[in-house]
Amino acid sequence: MQKFVLYAVMITSFIGALVGSGINVALPSIGQEFMAGAGDLSRVASAYLFGSAIFTLPLGKAADILGRKKLYKIGIIFFSITLIIGGFAQSVEFLFGIRFIQGGLMAMVFGPGMAVLVSVYDKSMRGKILGYSTAAVYVGLTCGPAIGGFICHYIGWRWFFYLTGAIAASGLIFLLQVKEEWYGDRNEKFDIKGSLCYMVTAPLLLYGFSEISQTQYGLYLFFAGILGLIIFVLQERKAQFPMLDVGLFIGNKAFSFSNLAALLHYAATFAISFLISLYLQVVCGLTAPEAGSILLLQFMMMALLSPKAGSLSDRIEPGKVASVGMAINCVCLWMLSCLDDSSSVVLVGGILIGIGIGFALFASPNNNAIMSAINPKYYGTASSLLATMRIIGQAISMAIVTIVLDVNEVRSITGADNDMLLYAMQIIYRIFALVCLFGVFASLARNKQEELDN
Repeated sequence: MQKFVLYAVMITSFIGALVGSGINVALPSIGQEFMAGAGDLSRVASAYLFGSAIFTLPLGKAADILGRKKLYKIGIIFFSITLIIGGFAQSVEFLFGIRFIQGGLMAMVFGPGMAVLVSVYDKSMRGKILGYSTAAVYVGLTCGPAIGGFICHYIGWRWFFYLTGAIAASGLIFLLQVKEEWYGDRNEKFDIKGSLCYMVTAPLLLYGFSEISQTQYGLYLFFAGILGLIIFVLQERKAQFPMLDVGLFIGNKAFSFSNLAALLHYAATFAISFLISLYLQVVCGLTAPEAGSILLLQFMMMALLSPKAGSLSDRIEPGKVASVGMAINCVCLWMLSCLDDSSSVVLVGGILIGIGIGFALFASPNNNAIMSAINPKYYGTASSLLATMRIIGQAISMAIVTIVLDVNEVRSITGADNDMLLYAMQIIYRIFALVCLFGVFASLARNKQEELDN
């Protein structure tokens, strides 16, 4: 049973990452077909994240009550269907909508996935198994740019959606072999008020932040989201069966700062592949397959080293390993901010290798620290919260890109605005380096990890 759960989680982790990274290489072709600008394309990339951010936490709690495997299976089925539908998009607006729906459905996989995996393996193997799951994510990230680039170049971007939909459906083969079901507490009632409050608050925060530079209402929406967040916390503190037990954060520095570190790390690093793809294709004039091959270097290092980093975190305090990884990425982001139109492609590749090493050292040890800091009853909540931190961080990353591109009036990706595009990228990388620096401090702030007995 253990191996079937592992295979199923690895496949869905792989395809979720592949869909997220592969679309970045296809975006220039999508933009040309639909006459869409850089801002519109960044919103297409963000829509998937927005949908996931809104639904992951509520669905993770629902999985604890209704059954983690059940929701996991439903998510795979409908995610596969919507991927295929995405290939028939006739406008950038339709593509934005279907990507949002895909993100919501993938939340049914993000939330329960890690909880199911941790439930079937002994805690002495937790870091190693999470390392394999993380490696599957990075293999997806590795294959995404290469597969996306070749598919886009030779048979068209629409086939990226058709083929990934078919691969996603294959995850059911292993999941159907698993008969056992896992729950957190079947006797709890679903927190409808808290869930609705969160589902309103999350888009207000994310969309408001991303639209600050576009409309006068962006700032108002953002502050409305902050108010909603305060109301949500107050609601959860008094709820009998809260969607998110805020007590998990009180007196548990390892759990709290590990989640904060995850948020900051993904906010600082997620948009790298999007920006490098634009840089290589628009500024350097490379083809989509060539750009995808260079991006492959980062994700290859992530895939190769994640299991090793996970195993290392079973022997060494996970927070220390994760902090080293975060620091490496901080340095690499600052190096990216120094690139110009005459920079060597070899230099770009070397920096991407460094980012891959840093990412591997951070992700699975940080996941191990989070899952080791709570009682098994809360595995579903912790898994969903970690996924939410990752997704919100990714959405913030793309929002920063959108804001800086808009402020610098980068409207075209055809080469007409190359000087402004390059300047905007340099600003974005410096912002990301600063965010990553704060992440290093957050990662170091957690106390020595003390695992809870199962």
